[in-house]
Order: sequence, then C-alpha cells, then structure tokens
Amino acid sequence: MRPVCALRSALIFLSLLASIAASAQSATMAYDTVDPFIGTAGGGNTFPGATLPFGMMQWSPDTNHDAWYFYSDKQIKGFSLTHISGAGCPLYGDFAVLPTSSALTAVPGQDMVAYPAAFDHSNEEAHPGFYAVTLANGIRVEITVAERAGIARFIFPAGAPARLLINAGSSANLYAAPWEGDPKSRAAYGNQIELTSDTSFAGASAAGGFCGPDSHYKIYVAGRFNKPYKSSALWQDNTISSDKKSAQGKHTGAWLDFGNEREIEYKVGISYVSEEGARNNLEKEIPGWEFETVHARARSIWSAVLDRISVEGGNANQREIFYTGVYHSFLSPNLFSDEDGNYPGFDGKVHALAGLKQKAQYANFSDWDIYRNTVQLQALFDPERAGDIMQSLVNDAVQIGIFPRWPVANDVTYVMGGDSPAIVLASSYAFGARNFDTEAALKYMVKAGTVPSPGPHNGAERVAIAEYLKYGFIPQDKDNISASETLEYANADFAVAQFAKNTGHPAEYQRFLKQSENWKNLLDPTIGWIRPRMSDGSWLTGFDADRVLPKANLGWDTASQVGFQEGNSYQYSYMVPFDYPALFAAVGGEDKVIPRLDKFFTKLRCWGEPCYNIENEPDFVVPYA
Repeated sequence: MRPVCALRSALIFLSLLASIAASAQSATMAYDTVDPFIGTAGGGNTFPGATLPFGMMQWSPDTNHDAWYFYSDKQIKGFSLTHISGAGCPLYGDFAVLPTSSALTAVPGQDMVAYPAAFDHSNEEAHPGFYAVTLANGIRVEITVAERAGIARFIFPAGAPARLLINAGSSANLYAAPWEGDPKSRAAYGNQIELTSDTSFAGASAAGGFCGPDSHYKIYVAGRFNKPYKSSALWQDNTISSDKKSAQGKHTGAWLDFGNEREIEYKVGISYVSEEGARNNLEKEIPGWEFETVHARARSIWSAVLDRISVEGGNANQREIFYTGVYHSFLSPNLFSDEDGNYPGFDGKVHALAGLKQKAQYANFSDWDIYRNTVQLQALFDPERAGDIMQSLVNDAVQIGIFPRWPVANDVTYVMGGDSPAIVLASSYAFGARNFDTEAALKYMVKAGTVPSPGPHNGAERVAIAEYLKYGFIPQDKDNISASETLEYANADFAVAQFAKNTGHPAEYQRFLKQSENWKNLLDPTIGWIRPRMSDGSWLTGFDADRVLPKANLGWDTASQVGFQEGNSYQYSYMVPFDYPALFAAVGGEDKVIPRLDKFFTKLRCWGEPCYNIENEPDFVVPYA
C-alpha cells in the first residue's frame, strides 16, 4: 500500500475551476453542497466524520480495525478521534467510542468483533464539521467538533440500557512495548486508560508505523460525560475487571453503564503533549455542554472557507464534486500544537510557540501527494495559515537537521521518493505564503541537494543524492526507482532555484537551475523517452515504452516499469513541467509529441499501461502539456 493524494479528484477539481466562471453564491450554498461521503468508496480512503479546516481532531466512524470507513461495509466498529484523508496505509483511529446496550461479556479487543453496530446509509448524515447516524439497534449518534476537541450526543431507545465502550486500543498501528533507544520513549507501552471520576476519564495511546517504517507518535485524551455512570468495567488485553479504575496494555478500554438514561453527551479533548494539554484543550474549546453551539460554530468556520470560492453554471453534480474537492483540500496538514502553544518536536522535546509570531504548529504532510496542486490552493486562499504550515516544516528541520519526508505527527516516515518538502515550501512561497523563515528554509533545501544528509531511522531527505551528484542522474543499479527519482530531484532542484532567486540568493539559484537539467541525462535521444541508465552510462536493456517493459517487481507494485515508482516511462516522461519547450525539443518536436499525447489521453484510468492515469500523482501535470 502507499499514500495517495488527499484529493483523489484533483484534476476534476482543477478542470471545473477553469471551466466554471466565478460569481456570487448564497452564503449557505457551498456548505450544503459538500458531500463528505465522496471518496469513501473506490479506494479513496477518505473519512465522512466531523473535523474543522486543518483541525487536530477528525471524529469519524470506522468500519474496520484499520481506522478506515469503507462505504460498502455494513457495520461500524467505533467512532475514533483521529484520521487522515486519502492515505493508502492504516494510520490513527485513536480512542474510538461505541454506544451499546450490551453487557461486557467478551473482551472487545481492537476491532469490537463482539459488539457489532450495524447501520444503513439511509439513516446517516454528514456535513463539514458534523456527522450523525442512527444505528440498526436504534441508538442515535451525533458528533461535532472544535479544533482540538469534540462533543458527541448519544440517544438511546426507550427502555434500553445506555452504555459506552471507550476503546483505548483502537489505533490502527499499536505499539505494545517501549520504543527502546528512541527519544520519544516516554510514550511507554501501547495504551492506557484511567477513570478519574464518575463523569471523566483520561488516557494515552502509542502508535505509528505508517506504511511500514518505524515511525512513532503518542496521543493523550481527556473525556467528560454530562451524567455520571452507575457502574463500570475495564478490559486489559484478555482480562475484564469490574473493580479497577485504570488499565495499561496493548488493548485496553472502559465499559461504562449509565443505566436507563435516554441521552448521554460526551466531550473529549486531545493533545500530543500531555494529558494536561488534552484537558486544557477541552476546557478552552468546549467549556460547556452546548452541542448546537459547537455545531453552529463548525458550520460557520467551514462556510467562511468554502465561500472564498464561488462558482456559477454547471449542474448540481458538478457543484457537489467541486465543493467537496475544495473541502478535501483543507483537511490537512493538521494542527499539532495545543491551545497554549506547546507541541512535541521531532527531537522528542516539548517546544513552545509562546512569544513567537507563529500561531500554530502543524503536522501530517503527505508531501509527494500535495506538492503538485494542493499547497498552491492553500497558499492562495489562506496565505497566513500556509505560512505557519511552512514554518512548521522549518521547525522540524531545525530539530533533526533535514526536512522530514512524509512526516506523521512528530516523526518521519520517508514514504515515497523524491525531495517533496523542497517543492512544498517553494510552491507555497510562490503562491503567497511568506510569513516563515525563508533563510532557514533555503539552508536546509541547499543541504539536501548538495551533500548526503542522514536523518532519523537511518533515512535521508534525498536518499540517492551522492549518486545524483556523481553521475548527473541516478543509476538503475544503485536505485530501483532511478528514473522517477531523478525526475523528482530535478523538479526539486528547479523549485529550490526559484525559491533562491525570489529570496535574493543568485549563486544558489544558478547552481540549482543548472542541476535541474539533469533530467536530460535520462532522455534517450534515439527514442525520445525517459529511460533508466546504469552507472557505466549504458541504457537499461529490454526497454519498451509502448509495452511498458521491463516490468518492475517492487513488492505489491508489479504493474510499473523498471526504474519508475508507481508508473512507467509514458507517464513520467512528461514530468518536466518547468521546461516543456526543452522537453518537447528533446523528444523530437511537437510533430512527435502531439501524436503521443493524443494516444496518451485515450484512456483516463490505468495502471501498468502507457496511458494517462488520473488517479496518480505523476500524471497530474500532464494536461498542461
């Protein structure tokens, strides 16, 4: 599996933006047009639950133990507090709650197999910042959120016991042992929960491992109920206890019985710093029990964002796609600092924003997925926040010496190739985000593009920089995605060059502009295609662009061509958007390029074929060709 763009329909969105003329719309039209269920089928891996723009909390239903909501599923395993939109690997899904009328007769474990909650989409509703469903057992669930906290309302059928399962072990990727040798070892064991009174609890969960790499995070929660529970029980791995008030293990949680109460409200705050931080976030953001007030505020916040873009024309379905695309574009990166400005750094230390110009720290950068279109939109329509997001990346680099590639929480995963952080920063600057430390940003950009720079977990921002600098390309016998990696580095070089030029550094501009021409070293002039080469300069044998040969064998990805990550030469040869004139000339001129493009666009969804793949990032730029 792999991370995919948080906006699967990016090109549909951009084409609509270009084709539909701007005009005024009613204040409620954009909000009411969004359908959060779009992307929950067909491998989109989005979530329909409640969150705010760039919010820390994403309170949403999960239909499996990987913290995903699949539209075709028939049961909900729980409503967990954290999610990420569009990721191709399991992540987050922390501290799920599940209302039930059942007694605690079996250990729920991670996926609540003994306590199924069947549901039907006809009894389900979702809007930005709000989610509701009436389960098949008659229990009504309503959820809305602030930035770091949320509030839920559970309405039980008359005569049915009102009970809640709080699953501290619902995280998609749990850790059951200390992170030995890691600076974040304070995260200790898997998860823990404590009943602090008859109306409150606190807990923490340690998880990570996004897409396989050894990455970590720890999240803290603090929850309250508007009514006291009458009895309780905790589970710890395979044991149930009715006399304990705390539990710690890989799978822990609490069963709370509120008797015959018809309606229970539950509010919860989260923090990546501490239990105290979670409690403070909750108290500051949702001090009372006014569910409708929180809901109205969420609607207002989302309307203000969505109404920045107005459209006319088209049909109802196109407007729905358009505004849902806008909505998805503002789901991440995510707020990572608490109300008091504290946040955990990549160095394992707690850092403070108090006294700084930066208003908030952000995390979760799916950089390979967002550098081609999403960060530009964010910088255009919210430049100040985008600047804080870029400063967050700079802070990360200061703490570990490199820009983290595809960071999750306060750790780096190195998922996907290239040097995407450099393009994210340069593009955001170009589109209006200016309130970040550009000198420090350029310093780490230049470092990554000129010298090997190791980072945490034995990774690096540019893993093949030594070969790239030595040969002017990355040889196939040194890197199994050599051709696409070379193109990624060339794109990053051009981004660094423009960033250097626009921030007053002519020497760095000239150096990286020249370096960005390295793509030419892989353009085989005899056939006009990007083609892998070996370290002795020879071209990869058996190469056939039209037949997508030779085939790669990269674990799950067997459809790609040797030398390319999730694609082939047809799809990657156009990934030189910063110099199409030179690319077209090298291919053989427009007379040769145009027929190729015509053939390329005869199909719009394809894996392992020589055609345009609207579903994958490398092809996002090709329509501009």
